[in-house]
Amino acid sequence: MLAKVILLKKSWKTVASAANYVVDDLKKSPELSEPGSYEPADAANYLARDGVLEAASFNLEGLNPVDPDDRRQIIKLMDGTARAWAARSKANPKTNPFYHVVLSWRAGEQPTLDQATAAAAKALKAVCMADNQAFFAIHRDKDHHHHIHIIANRVHPDHLILTGPPRYDFLVLDKTCREIELEQGWQHDNGPYVVIEGQINRLTHALRRQLGLVADKSLEPHAPAVKARMGEVKAGLPSLAGWLKNKVAPELVATQNWQAFHRACAARGLSVVKVKSGLIFETPMLDKATQTKASAVHYALSLGRLQNRFGEYQPLDIATGSGTLVGGPLHGATYNDYVARVACGTDPDSQEHPGRTGRGEQRDHARLDRAAARTALFDQYKSEKYTAKDGRKVARSDLRTLHRSEKSDLFKQLAAAKAGIVADLQNQYGNQVARSLWAAKRTAAMEDLADRQRCERLAFTHANAMEWLPWLERQAVLGNQAAISALRGLRYRAQREHNRQKAGIEGEDLGHTVFPTNQQLKFDTSCT
Repeated sequence: MLAKVILLKKSWKTVASAANYVVDDLKKSPELSEPGSYEPADAANYLARDGVLEAASFNLEGLNPVDPDDRRQIIKLMDGTARAWAARSKANPKTNPFYHVVLSWRAGEQPTLDQATAAAAKALKAVCMADNQAFFAIHRDKDHHHHIHIIANRVHPDHLILTGPPRYDFLVLDKTCREIELEQGWQHDNGPYVVIEGQINRLTHALRRQLGLVADKSLEPHAPAVKARMGEVKAGLPSLAGWLKNKVAPELVATQNWQAFHRACAARGLSVVKVKSGLIFETPMLDKATQTKASAVHYALSLGRLQNRFGEYQPLDIATGSGTLVGGPLHGATYNDYVARVACGTDPDSQEHPGRTGRGEQRDHARLDRAAARTALFDQYKSEKYTAKDGRKVARSDLRTLHRSEKSDLFKQLAAAKAGIVADLQNQYGNQVARSLWAAKRTAAMEDLADRQRCERLAFTHANAMEWLPWLERQAVLGNQAAISALRGLRYRAQREHNRQKAGIEGEDLGHTVFPTNQQLKFDTSCT
């Protein structure tokens, strides 16, 4: 098991966003969920996760986060406790009173709800929050590992003080993971704490490397950055980091000096920017520039390692007299070109293997027709992306103005109704109880308005998002066959990437299969 603390935003308004991410993971848009929208709805939502069905809470009156009504009540209870602490202690408004940690099991391990509950309770006790409000949910949508998200209120519900986490909480949680592994019989992961002959010991990184418990990063395939992967999921197009890692990194690693390195970058349409922390690759992406860290592309491309090989950093020489860079981008070799090929279905890695079924010539013609339709669709997308900015700004401003007006109207209505409602409640329950009931009624009305406006903002964002994937989904809803075909292509591409990461027996793409000739075949007839 491994533990990871997720840093929450410093400025907090409600725990709802974290709670909905942890428990309510269906990100499907309303129009795609309705029956009859269009046939391949699964293709449009192939990146959406299944909803979470297993969750539990601590010190929250037995409320189940899976139930939407219970989850709303959990949010109100946790927010109420946090706001009471903030009002009482006059805390810094940028201090987030909530704590988010993930516990992940190794590949193949599938904890039950009882085991996950015991693990979450032990983790909360380790970070001094055993008596605090908290809940967790199990995510089983990852093939490589199952994990739980724990959201805890740092504020003690009775004393209204912050009770955790302790300093160096990541070390405390790592030791707790070893304890859970011993108690529940899981395999041992290697962190700062390791299990040696049944005993938990803390080892330095150098000692773990000597014992072979830490792999050499330079020999491992470099995983894409989290933000790059999230961008791919959101946009439906390959990220700059992914393109560099898969297509360009070997060329850059093979260079022998700084000028050769810069020329290789220029041939790919990349500019190299040196900052205090290292090197950054920058290149145009449709209507804006995008960039990524060089060290996030390949272990050997960090500034320190390049300087060890090439000497002190040297900028690119400018061609004398012409004012242009030495070596321009090659045709079809830039990130923009690659993105366009993937979107249009003309990239060799994105195409179906020809001739597997049906007539080869007929498949070739159908593929060319699909590519032409997707190219026209991508041109339409680029045109709308360039021209839709002003319209989105105006619509967003109108929505913001409407929401401010609704909030102001609600305040006026509450102010007008306060005297009558409080008088009726005073006659029934007395002065103090009446004021408490009125405060609860007022808070509920404001929260209902805030929830509705938040849903409207999310719907507006989805309806006006101009990334490739959400734009395709909107076109598919309108019945555009090219968009439906492109969504199907995205699904196939994601499935191929998924299969490449599996073992061969599980479906890895092993490339072109060469069948032996009759002379190469040898038959053993001893058992016939």
